[in-house]
Amino acid sequence: MDKFLGILWYIVVLAIAVTVAGWRYNMGPVIWMRRSRGRARALEDDASRRDLVERVRQRLPQASDQNVVFSLQVESHTSGSSRMRVTTYTYYYKVFVADADCLWVLPFSYDKKTRGYELGDPVPLTRDLIQRVSLAGKRGKKLTVSFTLKPELGLDKIVMVLEPLQFQRNKFYPFDFLQEGACAKAMDLTEKLALAACGLTSEDLEETRLEDECGNYAVAAGLCGFCGIIAASVGNTLLLPLALFAAALGCFGVMLSKKQMPKISLVIVIVEAVVAFLLFRLP
Repeated sequence: MDKFLGILWYIVVLAIAVTVAGWRYNMGPVIWMRRSRGRARALEDDASRRDLVERVRQRLPQASDQNVVFSLQVESHTSGSSRMRVTTYTYYYKVFVADADCLWVLPFSYDKKTRGYELGDPVPLTRDLIQRVSLAGKRGKKLTVSFTLKPELGLDKIVMVLEPLQFQRNKFYPFDFLQEGACAKAMDLTEKLALAACGLTSEDLEETRLEDECGNYAVAAGLCGFCGIIAASVGNTLLLPLALFAAALGCFGVMLSKKQMPKISLVIVIVEAVVAFLLFRLP
């Protein structure tokens, strides 16, 4: 009975930690509920979408519901000492219009207090400006397209985030609407620009996405191994450490299914497993 209560305690603590971390990093049950609510609002009323498209059309006559993409890129930066660390989030708003052979970029200024926004003048992104294109994230959910620009332009890159469902995760997210067709068209144009600018096929782009995705699985496997060490050091049963290392192996299985071989992460998890075993054997 004591062993069962101990395992139950670990599960409860882990669930709370995952929920808090998920809320902090826009994941988990809280975000799932907000996503569901945002989808319901988007299906019920598309006024915000129509207003955005109309305001873009005033600057670009060729803009329509099928080619206007609202993009929100979030970057985090952590600073401070080991005792107190502060994470700062920066939000980059843009609107993209997928034209025939050109991706138009419009600056987007958002006031979270009044929930109003302003659009800037459109700037063309053509194949002549692009040095490299790469993908990150998941198709159909949140796909990040990075256009690395040529050095002589004086700019690093332009990032377009394709999210078919825009919903209000927090006060920095202005909309609840669907833009599935526009995201699909923007992705088609991305593949066309990547092929014309740097000879990358759609398969090459998918390879860059898989490398990024499997990097996340490698990190997750390492975290599972670390949690396994903690569980082995404070617990009196191998059940929880074994479950955590099984989860790490599951992450490696996903990587292998995507034809990505774990390397450094595999070595790290093996070392973590040895450490966990030795800690468990200590009296």
